[in-house]
Amino acid sequence: MKFKRKDAERININIFRKPYAVRRFGVQNIVGGYPEAGYSDFKAFLNVQPLSNHDLQSLPEGERTVKRIKSYGADMLQSSDENTGVSGDRLYYRGYWYECKSSAPWGYNLFSLSHFESMFVILPPDKQKEMGAPL
Repeated sequence: MKFKRKDAERININIFRKPYAVRRFGVQNIVGGYPEAGYSDFKAFLNVQPLSNHDLQSLPEGERTVKRIKSYGADMLQSSDENTGVSGDRLYYRGYWYECKSSAPWGYNLFSLSHFESMFVILPPDKQKEMGAPL
């Protein structure tokens, strides 16, 4: 039996991932003087972790106190884009919403398995209430 790349991806990568709710927003429009954007919730299989000490040290000093997490998964998540007016994907993790600040292809190993590393920052309490629970 020949070992294929797809088999390796399914075995090696997915065993560490769990399903999480992700909310993806569309383009913002101004309605009645207020910004508004539609969204859809979907399930993403991710390995979510807190930032390491090394990750935190690479942040500007004023941003080190804000709670952040990172995730690894098979799909690229959407980060905020001021040019198009699209908000970053929101990840619901342990009862709190986090906004995606970056998502990039990352790392290769023995089986040439690539994945995406995404960085998230927790939303402030007023935004948490606006977001509500995932569907």
